Amino acid sequence: AFVLSNLSLTLNLEACSPMQDTVTVLLRSASAPYDLVDSAKGYLNAGGTVSLNYVKPVNGVNYYIVAKHRNSIETWSKAGGEVFTAGALSYDMTTSASQAYGNNQVLVGSKYSVYTGDVDQSGNVDLTDIVAIYNDANLFVTGYAVTDLNCNSVVDLTDLLFAYNNS
Repeated sequence: AFVLSNLSLTLNLEACSPMQDTVTVLLRSASAPYDLVDSAKGYLNAGGTVSLNYVKPVNGVNYYIVAKHRNSIETWSKAGGEVFTAGALSYDMTTSASQAYGNNQVLVGSKYSVYTGDVDQSGNVDLTDIVAIYNDANLFVTGYAVTDLNCNSVVDLTDLLFAYNNS
């Protein structure tokens, strides 16, 4: 019998929200070398919340919450980590830039959001990402493409501008 711990995470994707998409959320040890403890993949609803279940977290132990999205910068929770209590943890990354490690978020409207544009998942938005988006825009790529930053199923100039601004 497994006892599942539940994480309720609220986050905003800079260009996609309020569009729905999948996110992978890792739990890492809050102390060096920040070992991977557990991971789960879930569907971010239109309100920006995803509910995830994990097997390995221990109550009272600090963990970093690491949010990963197909074309966004990997974003960690604030310094020090977060704690599960009675098998549950609720965390909202949208309330302040300081909810992310190093204040690594951008304000979009009234919500802090993870940066978009890292289509090759290298950890930063650079010329490689911009060229990939530019090429797909020139080919009129449609559908669920990693280079479609605003999740409207069309790779175009709007996607290129998001990446350029974040590079």
